[in-house]
Amino acid sequence: MAKKNLKVSALSYEILTNVEEVLNVLEKLKFIEHSEFFSDSNAYCWLDDSPSESDMDKVLTELGY
Repeated sequence: MAKKNLKVSALSYEILTNVEEVLNVLEKLKFIEHSEFFSDSNAYCWLDDSPSESDMDKVLTELGY
């Protein structure tokens, strides 16, 4: 059984419950491009691409963690 990464879990939770803010943070940090049609899939794609620990830390910090 694979170990769960708490950062990935926290980001998944934030995407599920607060997707607009997560998308704004990802755009602000230039991890995703601005899109007229933001959707949670943009955030999940970023997370599925296995961002570095540092990048996840930056997003979580901006989200108030």
